[in-house]
Amino acid sequence: MPTQRKIDIVSELTEKMERSQLAVVADYRGFSVAELSALRARLRESGAEIIVAKNTLLRLAARNTGRESLESFLEGPTAVAFGYDDVAKVAKVLLEASRATPKALKVKGGMLGTSQLQADGLEEVTRLPSREQALAQVVGGIAAPVAGVVGVINAAITNVALVIQARIDQLQPAGERAA
Repeated sequence: MPTQRKIDIVSELTEKMERSQLAVVADYRGFSVAELSALRARLRESGAEIIVAKNTLLRLAARNTGRESLESFLEGPTAVAFGYDDVAKVAKVLLEASRATPKALKVKGGMLGTSQLQADGLEEVTRLPSREQALAQVVGGIAAPVAGVVGVINAAITNVALVIQARIDQLQPAGERAA
């Protein structure tokens, strides 16, 4: 019979998995409390968090969210980093921590949306554009055609005005044109 505490933990983990765009599973053996606290602070700045939880509870949360492929990484001491906003930034922080302490933090794999990531796939995530860059690209893609349409309409109006002015100049007697 599950305890109320475990039920609450599973529902909290389920909620975090549903909200997250990136979930990275890592083995944290050898990480000191101070190092883990420093990593938590850096991840918090990036719009993410890292949680140490029992694998059975994480498996239940993964099943609840339809991310069963995450279960293959849930063996041994496990910490899961959830990235909510800028996944590239979160991946960079985790890779830096993994490289700084290779014996302490070993990335096992994770999920990007609903796609499974292997440990080496996290490097590819760092190459994704940041949220601001992606938004700028979308806005630029939308604005460019609009600017082209505005330019064409402006040129057409200018041409009509020039034709009308030329016709006015033709109809005016020669003496009035000089004035």
